[in-house]
Amino acid sequence: MFHVEQSMQSINFIDNFLPGAHKLGFSFAGEVLEKFCLYYDELCRWDRSINLTGLRTDKERTVLLFVDSLAGYLALSDKPDALIIDVGTGGGFPGIPLKLALPTLNVLLMEPRANKTAFLHNIIGKLELTRISVIPSRLEDFRSMVSDEEKCDVALCKGVNIEHIVPFIGHILKENGKLVVFRSKNIDNQYKIKGMKIDEEIPYELPFGYGNRILSIFKHGS
Repeated sequence: MFHVEQSMQSINFIDNFLPGAHKLGFSFAGEVLEKFCLYYDELCRWDRSINLTGLRTDKERTVLLFVDSLAGYLALSDKPDALIIDVGTGGGFPGIPLKLALPTLNVLLMEPRANKTAFLHNIIGKLELTRISVIPSRLEDFRSMVSDEEKCDVALCKGVNIEHIVPFIGHILKENGKLVVFRSKNIDNQYKIKGMKIDEEIPYELPFGYGNRILSIFKHGS
């Protein structure tokens, strides 16, 4: 059983996290909230030495990383046990918050930087997560998964340039798999590049005036 000291940092996190989580339809049991608090506390501790996030206030970190990551659920509601890959995950976003919220997911976290992969291994252990692993590579350097069966159902990217991802998406994504891109605005409905076409766009709103966001969902295949 987890127990997290109710520091002012944890209290601030919960106060900022719950309104956004509720707006997205989530209501978490106490043990899950404790895991989110532990994740946040570790992120802040490591952030002071290796600059995991580039954000400096509790509210920014909580809303722009944790709450925004949960919105990925809107593209996964029909795939509760999907194999997902989080490309360029950094400190684990959106993959780890989605894993905490949807524990039946199978998650791969792709991150090339050694200091960030060290954090990811650390937090996976502290949170006692299963069916989640780290791939220490850039997508463009990653050897292609051989068969369609071992490839991922869904790839997600948050804060990563889509133009850098799409040429290599076939290495990791099943035929007819989906690429979910976290964006600040809609894209042209005719947008199509290198075997990807727009399938759907899902709007959502962040709390505390952080504005409207969009999940742009691309379908991979001919």
